[in-house]
Amino acid sequence: MTFWETFFMFLGFQAFLLSMLFFFKKESSFAYANRMFSLFMFLCGWLIIYNVLFWTGKLYQSPFIHINVTYVLALSLIGPVFFFYLKHVVEGYRLKPFRDSIHVIPFLFIFVLNAPYHLLSAKEKLEVHHTKTLGQFIHVNAYLEIGLLLLMTFYGVYAGIRFHSFFGKDEDLHLWVRAILFCYAGCVLSYIAYYVLVYLGVLTLEQDYFITLVLCVSVMTAAYFAFNFPQIFQGKAMSALVPFMKYKKTGLSENYSKELKENLLDLMVQEKPYLNRELRLDDIADSLGIARHHASQIINEHFDTHFFDFINLYRVEEAVRLLEKNKDRINLAEVGFLSGFNNTVSFNKAFKKQMGSTPSQYRKDLISNGV
Repeated sequence: MTFWETFFMFLGFQAFLLSMLFFFKKESSFAYANRMFSLFMFLCGWLIIYNVLFWTGKLYQSPFIHINVTYVLALSLIGPVFFFYLKHVVEGYRLKPFRDSIHVIPFLFIFVLNAPYHLLSAKEKLEVHHTKTLGQFIHVNAYLEIGLLLLMTFYGVYAGIRFHSFFGKDEDLHLWVRAILFCYAGCVLSYIAYYVLVYLGVLTLEQDYFITLVLCVSVMTAAYFAFNFPQIFQGKAMSALVPFMKYKKTGLSENYSKELKENLLDLMVQEKPYLNRELRLDDIADSLGIARHHASQIINEHFDTHFFDFINLYRVEEAVRLLEKNKDRINLAEVGFLSGFNNTVSFNKAFKKQMGSTPSQYRKDLISNGV
């Protein structure tokens, strides 16, 4: 292997490693976002390593022969995974198996189409390669690859259009959204440039080095942001995370900032917005009559936390009040529901984080102590 092939292979394995780290990261608040990003990283890593194996000819040796032509499967998934990851980051959306199953149809179609080849043994696949009879088992051609490229482009363009208005009103998350959109666009444009140059005769199909280079740069850039600053997925300002960024030109003087802090505290006590299970940072900002990024700034600077943890402090206090008032006369799931939590898992985790014990243990202690 040449230096560049070794270097790309190393970055491909780095993408796999980062994929595993994201998947098993312990931050429960960001688990869904991390796992979606983990899959995105895995697909990018797969494409990088596949290309290196192709260049070196090791793809046609056992046991690597088993992953031959699987790159089209990765290409069919990378667009939907990217879009739904971004949709979750911006809107908090989670996949619905039946409603969103249409997005995996290209993947299933290609898998079934090439199943006769994938089901062959390693020995049979090697024989197919040596006898150059691959076309009898698979249906991969330039038209299919161009179709997949158009599919990737569609998801990228649609994401850009869908979240365009988001860029103008949210200064906390727009940097990350633009960063990952830029990375994804780089990958797609590299593929477009590659096929155009092949069509013009400037490159051959084997000369796809710069695609892998762009993939590597994009993956490492996206990984840097996502791995070091996961809080941006849940409302924490980038300026509170990235050392060289500060709140500049926000229009908030020190006195006005303190006034907004007091207004926020009054809002939490008097109107109890935290009881709304669908509460978002935008709702708090609207109630205070300020921009979203200003609301985020107030929470970050004055309470040294991010939006969801700030809200959960009040929700846990409400849960404690309900438990002390009702003890064993109320269901724990109902306590979480009435306190503003969406589900018992988030309720239990937030309660234990703040109180040092689970709701059930806390109630047992109340009963045993006769409180």
